[in-house]
Formats: sequence, C-alpha cells, structure tokens
Amino acid sequence: MEKYSLLLSVLRSLQEQEVLKHFVLVGSWCLSVYRYMYDDSTLIPATRTMDADILIPRRLPSRLQVDIQGLMEDNGFITQADYPSGFHRFVHPDLNIEFLTEAGAKSDVSVHRFKQLGITVQELRYMSIPLQYKMPVRIEDIDLTIPEPEAFTLHKLIVCGLRKDTEKAAKDLEAAAGLMMFFEDKENHMNRLWEIYNGFPKGWRSKIDVGFKTTKIEGRVKPSS
Repeated sequence: MEKYSLLLSVLRSLQEQEVLKHFVLVGSWCLSVYRYMYDDSTLIPATRTMDADILIPRRLPSRLQVDIQGLMEDNGFITQADYPSGFHRFVHPDLNIEFLTEAGAKSDVSVHRFKQLGITVQELRYMSIPLQYKMPVRIEDIDLTIPEPEAFTLHKLIVCGLRKDTEKAAKDLEAAAGLMMFFEDKENHMNRLWEIYNGFPKGWRSKIDVGFKTTKIEGRVKPSS
C-alpha cells in the first residue's frame, strides 16, 4: 500500500476510536498537508520520509481507553519495543509510525507510558510548540490537527541544532527554508511567524536565530525587535 494512503488509513482508524482529535500530526508529513492546503506550492519541500510522527499530549481524558497496538496491527503494522527504553514503534514495509509526547520535568526520563493507550512513547523537548500552536484541517473524511505552519517552521529551526543525525538536521533546515520563502511575500504568514517567535523564551529565539543564519535567509527575512 502506498505510504500516503497507509497513513490516512491509520488516521482514519484513530478517528473512528475518537482519539485522533486529541493527537497532533508532527514531523515531515506535515509538509504534504501544507502543500495540500496551499495549492501544491513548489516552495514547500516534498515529503520524502518513510517515518510519520504523531504527538500525544501528556494529559488525556481519563475515560479514553484505546488499544493502539491492536489498532496499528489491524492496519498491517508490526509492533517493535525498543531496548532498553521500552518505547513502541510501529513498522510496515511502506511506512513507520512513532507516537511521541512532550518531555516532562525530569530530564533523565526519555519515555512515557500511556496506560490507557497501552503504549510507551518517546519524550522529546520542544513538543510544547506544536501542542500550543496547532490548527485543524480536513483531508478527505479525516479531521486532523497539525502545527500552524509558522510554528512548524520555528520548531524545525530549534531542533535542527539538536540533531545528532546530520541528514535529519539538513532536512529540518530545508523544510524551514522552503516555508520561509513561501511566507516571504505573504503578510499574514509573516506577521504570525514573528508573533509566535516573540512569544518564545530568549533561549529559544537564540536557537532560531542560529537557524536563520544557517539557512542563509536571515538577510531577507529578519525577526522584529
């Protein structure tokens, strides 16, 4: 099954279980959604990855009980548990899917167990950004939540500097640079980008500024003071 159709199948299954509305699609697959939203603009890089990421907020309604492993296996995925952390990833010949959550207060903890979902997921820093700055979009019969494209861009500029994998860091920068060029002549997008940027802590803004320099777009598009 083609990977885009497979991803939609998983999202549709999550929606049928009434859990998708609590989740946020993050990562490079958002680029395909932005292209869908913005007339297939070639400035927005195409998605080339076999990995899809779905973000779960740490707090979910207590009544919510969903067998995520069973749901994924019904869609043809195999469950793999990472050793020694124990977090779950779901693999398929056409697509790999990981569920993520925002990092907690304890820096030495890298996974979080969602008992009501039956899975252990990886914690990542800065995931509060897509959780705070998110928007709804409808694709076919699926009501999906994704990060605002401006927040997605700023998030990529932060995390690219944390990557140990240089290829993934380069893809982050490519995505951010493409979206910035897409925003460049669109006042509403630029205003929103700087509104989000100015609301970040100073340390986050410093990381973003390094990203601007790395993408070589700082001279054309500068944050407001």
